[in-house]
Amino acid sequence: MRSLTALVLASSLTLSACATLNKPGEETPPEAPELIDALPSEVGTFDYEGYRYFQDASNGYTIRYTNPRKHRMADVYVYPVAEENADLDHDSLVMGSTRATIAAIGDAVKQGIYTDFNVVGAATQARGLRTVARVEATYLRQNLASYTLVYQTEYDGTLLKIRLSMPDNESNRSSLEWDEFASTMFNTIVEELDESRVMAEKTEADT
Repeated sequence: MRSLTALVLASSLTLSACATLNKPGEETPPEAPELIDALPSEVGTFDYEGYRYFQDASNGYTIRYTNPRKHRMADVYVYPVAEENADLDHDSLVMGSTRATIAAIGDAVKQGIYTDFNVVGAATQARGLRTVARVEATYLRQNLASYTLVYQTEYDGTLLKIRLSMPDNESNRSSLEWDEFASTMFNTIVEELDESRVMAEKTEADT
């Protein structure tokens, strides 16, 4: 592993707003993301809760898993690489995506949304052909001590981020479940992206 700069950690509290999710039985967008059907209903101690499209033109979306009893939440972000960054290599995209969120969290800190923000660890790791950035931090929000981890990677033009949030305690800090959750979700999403790409290529070849 190689250490990231402390600024990278700022990304760990970005894109946290996801209060309203589309669930079965509720009004949904015209077309749900194809990926949703491939997702497991449970991952470790987390249960699938729903998804939500970004409120922009990117076609990106957030997938949420929760463990209400333990007050744990995991948000998975799936969105395309911006056109202006399409020529960047994989590592540049991963690190650039991480740095791109610094301004947003900086504003949140300045506004007092988060206090006592503390870097616990930041590193990148090669997982096969993919680079995964992993950052962890502690902070206070409304005087509640919280622990958060963010995992970031990119695959074939799609950026993937996972943020897990939970109470700050020794059990949560030492658990291996968070890395396992991230690995499971990234692998599931990448497999589905591969399948979708193959299907699209086959359709194009048949026309």
